[in-house]
Amino acid sequence: MLRKLSEPPLGAFFFKSGNAIAMALMTAGLLLPRWAQAEVIPVSSSIGQVTVFSDRALVKRDGQQQVPAGEHELVFKDLPYWLDHRSLQFNAKGKQSVRILDISSRDDFQASSQQERIAELDRQIKEIENQLAQLADQGKLLLNKSNYLEAYQKGSVQQGKDAPRLSTTELLEIMNFSKTILAEIHTAQRELDNKMAQLQSELAALQEKRGQIPQEETVRSKTVVVQLDAPMADKLDLSLSYVVPGASWWPNYDASFDSSSNMLKLSYYAQISQQTGEDWNNVKLVLSTAQPMIGAVLPELDPWLVDIRVPRPEMPAPAALARRKALQAMSDQRRSSESFEPLTGATMERVQADASFNTSTAERGLTNTVFNIEKMATVPTGPEDKKVAISVSEFKAGQTYQLVPALQEAVFLTVKATNSNDYPLLQGDLNAFLDGQLIASSNIKTVFPGEPIELAMGTDESISVKREPLKRFTESTGLTGSGKRISYEYQTVIQNNRDQAVELVLHDRFPLSRNEKIEIRRISPSDKEITLKEDGRYEQSVKLAPKEKKTVVQKFSVAYPNEVDVTGLP
Repeated sequence: MLRKLSEPPLGAFFFKSGNAIAMALMTAGLLLPRWAQAEVIPVSSSIGQVTVFSDRALVKRDGQQQVPAGEHELVFKDLPYWLDHRSLQFNAKGKQSVRILDISSRDDFQASSQQERIAELDRQIKEIENQLAQLADQGKLLLNKSNYLEAYQKGSVQQGKDAPRLSTTELLEIMNFSKTILAEIHTAQRELDNKMAQLQSELAALQEKRGQIPQEETVRSKTVVVQLDAPMADKLDLSLSYVVPGASWWPNYDASFDSSSNMLKLSYYAQISQQTGEDWNNVKLVLSTAQPMIGAVLPELDPWLVDIRVPRPEMPAPAALARRKALQAMSDQRRSSESFEPLTGATMERVQADASFNTSTAERGLTNTVFNIEKMATVPTGPEDKKVAISVSEFKAGQTYQLVPALQEAVFLTVKATNSNDYPLLQGDLNAFLDGQLIASSNIKTVFPGEPIELAMGTDESISVKREPLKRFTESTGLTGSGKRISYEYQTVIQNNRDQAVELVLHDRFPLSRNEKIEIRRISPSDKEITLKEDGRYEQSVKLAPKEKKTVVQKFSVAYPNEVDVTGLP
């Protein structure tokens, strides 16, 4: 039986104003309201399923509880403080249907001792201090070894009067021996200093963290109380669900293209972030593309009025400030109420889709797609993200080589395919791999089923490009030299170093005149060789055989009267 909060508990009608008999009996202690006799039963539950949206999560807890016949209060403690009480839903299944009387929530504030954390930090600090003491002892041994070697050297050179003088060979042997030993001592001392510096840094960090921890801190949580009436003693299967903020997921992709087979392998991942205050341990994870923050109500258009502007009288400074504050408060209140609408049952309705994948199954509803992750997942609360796989798809793809030599002397490889899945590929970051090598990091726009996928795979170093200006020639026009014509010529040299023929799309542009006095004449390439757009930009197809080099020439002229000051020319 499913019930949302909140209706008055049954039995409240006994205490309506004016019921003198009931009031007298209650005053005498002979009549108590039924809810006052309810047994309080703490419930132990665990998270079984989490549905993650783009800005929140729907958490479902499951548990079992033995209840005697009669009215009871089932208490779920230590729930996230920020849960939306409007989203609370409860269900109980047993041998007979139980009656849910009321669902409510309250805030709990508890003092939590930090003694365990402090003790652990103290243990780590003590351990590092012991390590530093041991390293200091090693340093003393190295210093003693160095001093002994120095005394040995002096004794060997400064001998007594009766002692025979050392030969050159013996002196060299002593010097080489000292050199070897000193090199070992200095190396060990440097390693020792590095270790001590690292430990000193760790010790300082732990001591700072230790000093910031209070002896006690206040932990805020929510407690949910469910009042129900059981017709008989029974063991109930319980479920409690609620919506919490602080959770989100976004897509990212690995795209791997095999140029020999023209196959595109697209791995679809979800990056999950959750700081809800409770860990999701070994739960069924569901990812939804629904956007509940947008709302489910069709927005209503206001009339579009056009009128003559009337100057507004200036408002005194204090009044204007008060008005701005009032408008800002109204805006904040509206955003607060709209940004956290509780989820409705319609959001979760799904129709089983035909497609199935290696790592998840996709269910497409009327307004959204849901990905059911096949394996149970664990996502602890905290700043670290969790990456899970959604699907792996393969598409037959085609290659397109494109270049914009006026801006960059490089050839870009673009892979095109069609999204044959029955779910959309949402916008996200993408790592592009070409023949097993990471080429570039880019992004992918949202691609719906049946739409083309176009992925940038980075530059192809096997095709070289060189663009340079050949000439810029200025001449006078008109019988009296009243005009000027400037002729431009550029060349782009493309070298195909591959063993296969390639076809490229060259992007370039001609100047576009915005004044009738300025005349643009396009000479090369001709209009038949290009696809010209209205703004002067064009695309030109260039085919290259294996190892072939080709030169593409662009020519145009600009003519205008001398008295005209022309901008935009190189």
